Amino acid sequence: NCDHRRRDIILTTLTSAIISLSGAPTLAAATENDSFEAPMNGLTRQIRTSVVKGAQVIDKLDSKWERFSDDFGLGDKRNQPKRNVIDAGGNERSKKVVQSQSNDGGIVLDEVFADNLLNQCDETFLTCLKIQNIATISPESLLRQINDTTNLLRKSFFKASSSPANAQEEFNFNCYVHFRVYNEILVKEKVFFPSFKNDFEASVGKLILKSTLKEQPSLLQDLASETTLNERLTNALVASDTVATLLQNKGLIDTWERSIPPYDDIEDWTTTSRSTTTDNFYVSSDLEYSLALNGDVTLNSQLLLQELGYRLYPSFGRWLVHEAVLQCFGSENKVKVNMDDYYMDTSYNSNPDLFEVKQVLLNIVLERD
Repeated sequence: NCDHRRRDIILTTLTSAIISLSGAPTLAAATENDSFEAPMNGLTRQIRTSVVKGAQVIDKLDSKWERFSDDFGLGDKRNQPKRNVIDAGGNERSKKVVQSQSNDGGIVLDEVFADNLLNQCDETFLTCLKIQNIATISPESLLRQINDTTNLLRKSFFKASSSPANAQEEFNFNCYVHFRVYNEILVKEKVFFPSFKNDFEASVGKLILKSTLKEQPSLLQDLASETTLNERLTNALVASDTVATLLQNKGLIDTWERSIPPYDDIEDWTTTSRSTTTDNFYVSSDLEYSLALNGDVTLNSQLLLQELGYRLYPSFGRWLVHEAVLQCFGSENKVKVNMDDYYMDTSYNSNPDLFEVKQVLLNIVLERD
């Protein structure tokens, strides 16, 4: 295609330039003295310098061409939205995904559910402060700080919008206010952050899931009742989908999609073998899959808080999925769930100024002890 021809022409031109720089007499002298251990002679240095500079020129030209293409709407196929679930190489199964139905712009926030999320965050925050032996922050004091911060930041937060904020935007703003107050208190009280963060995220995930299951008892029914590790893994994948669907139905995300672990990875992870002695050993490796949450309504608050240097931010999807998956295995299976979140722009563009986060990608790793 046009891109390949362009790169071939550039490479041919640079190669010719490199050859012309190296004369034949110099080459003859080089073959007599050059070795791996000998100091770099003039020709070797000249060729290596030319190659490096040539690569730099190609990279700059290629970058400029991509920018030109993007600015003028060329390369439509490349600019189409892409999937960011983890793709394990050439395995055909890894290229398939489980995904939700599109909302077609019809996302409606369940405001009661959203308010309960923040109330549970407030409750968990105060509980975790007490665990850290900090009793100076009462529920009334926390609410007063939240109200003061709301009044202080509302105008600046919504200054770019000419129309009244909708329910999703209000919830995003409320998340920003609550978590900004949390972080300011943690800094002021000099709380040891790593342990506090771990306690808070684990506790709030359990509290939100427990509260949700009271309203919808059948949501994760019998997912922890199976006995084999393979069955529990299957339930964990189903639990990830169920929580993602819950978030979609409650209006917290637009759509979602999950990668499918390859069969070989599942077999390696779940296989139990017996050695020549009486001891059991596990033939296992970490099992990895991903869950993409598109159109998270709290994206803006998450990014703003992290740009300010705060590391405690609203990540309801990650907390709920982590707790639901963990409960599928139970304590007797000794499975550790590691989860990281990444922010993705699902539309490719070479211009960094046009980068726009549209997706939270959860990378989920199941680790056996």
